[in-house]
Amino acid sequence: MPLLSTFATATGATLAASAFLLRRKISKNWVSLQKDTTLLEDQTIIITGGNVGLGYETAKDLSKRNAKSVIIACRNIEKGNEAVSSIQKATGMKNVKYMKLDLSSLDSVRAFLKKIEEEVPKVNVLICNAGVWIPEDANTEKTKDGYEMHFGVNHLAHYLLATSLKPKLEASGNGRIIFVSSSLMKSGQINFESKDFIYDGRKKDEESKSNFGPPPAYCDTKLMNAMTCRHLSKVLPSTVSTYSVCPGFCRSSLGRSVKTSFLQKALVAPIMLLIQRTALQGAQNILYATITPKEKLESGMLYKDGKLETDCNDYVDSIGEDMAKKLCELSDELLKPNE
Repeated sequence: MPLLSTFATATGATLAASAFLLRRKISKNWVSLQKDTTLLEDQTIIITGGNVGLGYETAKDLSKRNAKSVIIACRNIEKGNEAVSSIQKATGMKNVKYMKLDLSSLDSVRAFLKKIEEEVPKVNVLICNAGVWIPEDANTEKTKDGYEMHFGVNHLAHYLLATSLKPKLEASGNGRIIFVSSSLMKSGQINFESKDFIYDGRKKDEESKSNFGPPPAYCDTKLMNAMTCRHLSKVLPSTVSTYSVCPGFCRSSLGRSVKTSFLQKALVAPIMLLIQRTALQGAQNILYATITPKEKLESGMLYKDGKLETDCNDYVDSIGEDMAKKLCELSDELLKPNE
């Protein structure tokens, strides 16, 4: 019995050591700015969904960098204020504030913009971070304006923010817009003939319905983020640059609507622990696009781990600027006030 126990202990130690080394190998090229000392004095930064996950870790880091104001924009007042209190306690800084913003309501977005217009002289950085991921079997949700939820929240509301804040970004003299996209955008498709993405969202084909994977509508909107970034880089004033980022495969609340059994969780947990990034690790990609000097970045492009993400950028190139322009023109049309 002691021999068996010794063997089990040795085996466990070997597996743990192997897992540690593998994890270290996987993560060695992940970008990290935790030792970077860049300060953001006099900068006003807006981050959507800054109350949890990637957004929260980003907001906390930006607060530490002595930004003039870090505005956490999210729909839940209680959670927004809790995030502000938590960041202030962790950093000792008082430069974080909460402002209500429900991306599933264009009226809420416009009310938010009106408040920014009245209270904020300039905006240095807009981080379009918030997003939804809704499983296809539950994908009947619509925004308050009747749009498919992924399209309305992940793309249209952020497009309205980005284009409407142009004067405030210009006023800073050095504005940036950052779209949190994903490498899943390479599975994205946009059909301008059917325009199914506006109200219904693209569905999985019959062959892949049973397969585990992201909702097509999510992939499509992450592609829209990258396309919007590319188009705006060409039409906004030169003082306003745009970047999209892939934060990597992260542990976050994004998949909170995904239903998995205990057995499924038990089977995938060891793999997830090896390959997933923490929210803090994923946020480093957002921070990279936020604090890296503009001369070291290329406006309109997608970055991951401190460098251009070639496959994603090539995919956007393959779609073409005309399609990106068409998407933005369609968005402008949808956002016109009712006559």
